[in-house]
Formats: sequence, C-alpha cells, structure tokens
Amino acid sequence: MNMDSKNFVAVIRWELEENLSLPVIVFLIVSAIVSTLVQPVTSIHPELNFVNLYHGSDTLFLFLTFIACALLSRSFAGSLGNGETKVLLSYPVKRWQLFVSKFAAMFLVVFFIYGTAYSIHLYLDSLSLLEPMFYLTLFVFLLQLMFVCAVTMAISLVVKNEIMSLLASILLLLGFDNIVGNHSLLSTQGRFMALFGYFGELTHGIKPFGDNFVVTVDDVLLAILGPVLIFAVLIVLSFVYFIRVMEVD
Repeated sequence: MNMDSKNFVAVIRWELEENLSLPVIVFLIVSAIVSTLVQPVTSIHPELNFVNLYHGSDTLFLFLTFIACALLSRSFAGSLGNGETKVLLSYPVKRWQLFVSKFAAMFLVVFFIYGTAYSIHLYLDSLSLLEPMFYLTLFVFLLQLMFVCAVTMAISLVVKNEIMSLLASILLLLGFDNIVGNHSLLSTQGRFMALFGYFGELTHGIKPFGDNFVVTVDDVLLAILGPVLIFAVLIVLSFVYFIRVMEVD
C-alpha cells in the first residue's frame, strides 16, 4: 500500500471515529429500526404483501433526511467551522482525499444501517429474499440519500456553520416537498410512488394503488434521472469548489 492509499484510509478512519462515536452510531441504528417498525401493515393477502413496503415510507424518508443532513453538516460544515479541516490539511493529506473520504464515509454508513434495518420487512411481511420490490425500495432509498447528501454537502461548504447548514438543508428539502405536493414527481414521495406503482405492476401483475393510477415510462425515467442529475451536478461543483476555490480558515 503506497503513501496516498495509507493517507486515504487514515482519513476515512478518522472521519468515522470523529463523527460516528458510540452515542451517535447507537442513535443512528435506533432511528433506522424505529422508522422501519412504525410502518403499518395494510395488506394480509400474500399476493399483496409487497405493498406493505410502500406504506409508511414517508416516515422513513423523513428520518433518513434528518439523519443525513445532520451527519453531512457535522462532517463538512462542522469541521470547517471548528478548524479541524485546516488541521487535517496540514498533514500530508490531499484535498480530494479529504473530500471523498468525508462524503463516502457518511453516505455508506447511513445507507448500510438504514438498508439493514429495513430488511426486517422481509420477515415482518413474509416476503421472499428475492422479492424485487424490496430491492426497488432500497434503490429509491439510495437515490434519495444521494440527493439529500449532495444538497447538504453543497450548503455546508458555502455556509461553513454546522447549525445553519443543518437548518438550511432541512428547510430546503422538506419545504420543497411540501410546496410541490406528495403526488408530484418532483417530490420524494411522488418519485417513490411512481416507481413503486410501475414496477409493482410489472413484477407482480397487480396495480398496487388501484386501476386509476397510471405511470408512464417517461415518469419512471424522470423519477430516476432527476435526483441522479442533481446529485451529479452538485457533487462536481462541490468537488471543484472544495479542491480549487474554497479557502480554509
């Protein structure tokens, strides 16, 4: 392992130890389990058990948004505000290594913990381990986490204050969802509903939300490409800003 690789691994380890200490990681796990268990069981028919994966998902998305905003704000804005980033960069650590390690560590940990907790549904709803709608739901979680993390990270780099970054990110994300409405493809729940309805009918031959619910291929593409494109734009802009432009006080 060369020096760059050792530095990169060391920064990731430091990031995990600094921002995911025992109380934080316990809270993260508990929040993931609670947000999964509060989802109601609306169907007891075996052929419709997969629909239970959808109901109550708004609560899970809410928890996911709060947790991701808090961790990314603490990792980026918090370390900039208290001078930790400047200290780290005084060591033989490149800016791109610090940027990637911070984002990857928080992103992967949150997705792993929430995805693992959500797998409880396989047992609670008597679903097969190969149930395609379970993996579709995890994919939607991935899209949402990408979107939330990219927005929070961009705000954190500009604001450089943990509390302000957290508040601004949550207000922006939740406020936008409230403005466009839950049935809009621009909202978190609207995207999930469209994808769940389309692939639910495709894989099970049953419309999860009734015969009046119609989703086109264009709706599916918009629901997937929308958050992906926003993520790509924000991650590139944030990376360039962090590496080339931003001054570390």
